[in-house]
Amino acid sequence: MTTSSRRLRIPVTVLIVALILALAAPSLGFSALLLLQSDNINHRQMANRAAQGVDLIGDRLDREFRNLSTNLALLASSGWIESEEYDRLHARATEALAGTDTYLLAFDADINQVLNTRVPYGTPLPTAGDPESVRHAIETGNLAVSNVYMGHVAKEPVFSLTMPIISNEARVRAIMLTRNAATLGQIFKDDLPPQGWRYAILDGAGAFVVGDRPPGVSADLITRLCSSDGPGLHQITRGKLRYSAATETLPQWGWRACVWTSSDQAGARLSQRWRAFMIVVLVVVSVTVLAGIALGQMLAGAIRRAATVGRALDGDGDVPERHSIVREVDDVLGSLTRQARRRKAYEDELKLIQRETSHRAKNQLQIGASLVRLSARSATSVEQLRDDISARLSALGRSLETMSESPSGEVALSAFITAQLAPFASDQPDRLKLDGEEAFITPATAQSLGLSLHELATNAAKYGAWSAPGGRVSIAWSRVDGGLRIVWTETGGPTPQAAPKRTGFGSSLIETMIERNLGGSVERAYQPTGLVCTITLPAAARGLL
Repeated sequence: MTTSSRRLRIPVTVLIVALILALAAPSLGFSALLLLQSDNINHRQMANRAAQGVDLIGDRLDREFRNLSTNLALLASSGWIESEEYDRLHARATEALAGTDTYLLAFDADINQVLNTRVPYGTPLPTAGDPESVRHAIETGNLAVSNVYMGHVAKEPVFSLTMPIISNEARVRAIMLTRNAATLGQIFKDDLPPQGWRYAILDGAGAFVVGDRPPGVSADLITRLCSSDGPGLHQITRGKLRYSAATETLPQWGWRACVWTSSDQAGARLSQRWRAFMIVVLVVVSVTVLAGIALGQMLAGAIRRAATVGRALDGDGDVPERHSIVREVDDVLGSLTRQARRRKAYEDELKLIQRETSHRAKNQLQIGASLVRLSARSATSVEQLRDDISARLSALGRSLETMSESPSGEVALSAFITAQLAPFASDQPDRLKLDGEEAFITPATAQSLGLSLHELATNAAKYGAWSAPGGRVSIAWSRVDGGLRIVWTETGGPTPQAAPKRTGFGSSLIETMIERNLGGSVERAYQPTGLVCTITLPAAARGLL
């Protein structure tokens, strides 16, 4: 062979490795671009989440102050201040503010307390805990919001909202609603910031009032973090942690809402990120090459196995079972083996059908011979013998027809009983009731049981429940000790006489089919309401699935 006639032949492993590297290169380049943009994207996302969170907290705090202002206006307009009915004002405010952790105070022109709903009316009261706010409200005629201070009556940190009373005649010159600072956090339960963020509330002096402060984080740190005002995120670093916060000052009240979070990535530098990225690139390339080699070897082996199957098929020998995880190769293997396996399966199926046909034919001949012998024993005329044999062979035929409709040969008991008794109850379905958990029976069981049910139905039509207009038959079955119990119950027919002294053909046939053929048992009870026949089949006979 000359050089010009040689064709280039590249192993499939080399082609797969080259393909995987070509596919991975754009992804690695795109990852590098994302790394360059990750800081800006992350900062913008954090700023958006923080802005949403601080808006929620600020709105809730603003509503709380507005609620306090509304309550003050309602109490100021009650008329009890001008009429100096302070006892009634005390009682009404105590009732209205019950359960809110909010209390009403009233002050005269000298900033002395006139009433305080924290204590009963008439209790001696100390001086104002925050006289500056009261004095500011009286002098300016405007609402005054306090910072957090120690309440003289509450004995704990509180804050308040003071409203002046514009009247030169009333003794009370200002009223105040005060609330414990520690309980302010209850109003933020439904307006928490986004996941991963915490909130804080600062008063007009910038002091920490309430917030979600985990152990190890001081109030001073949160105060400093949330003290910066203006749009965007504010960040400070403590050790290995970077803290980020967004704040909003409520213009009318002077208090500040803040949301903040912490991150342990403050010490990470861009060079460290690139170093980590290069390590990832080396790992990805190494894994890609190894995976390509492994995949190429696997594909090459699958192709070689396909060639082996083809040679075996050409040699007209046994085709081995071969598979591949590569769909196309597996399809080739399946096409090569399917024809030979189909031919062998066809031959095996023909042999099985022949054996099954022979076996069933023998069974039918034996059953037919038994029917003829038993019918001849009880027949009184040729016509009766003819009719009995015809009816019983028809019942046997229905059993065979029901079994032939099932691909596996197993037949559902409820469908089998319905088919057997259709000639007796098809015109009046309500005269037959079936009850029991679904079970399946084998062909041999179906033949014997079908003849037994036919005999019971014949007797019911002649002498039992179905011989009367309102008579009914109920058939119930259940699993018992691995076997199957079938109870035939007749009601609504003629009252049965005592059990017959001699065994008739029907009884003999049932005993032969159930006891001898299937190894079961039959019990009859002639109740006042009708015949009750109990058939018990062992597990080996019923073939339950």
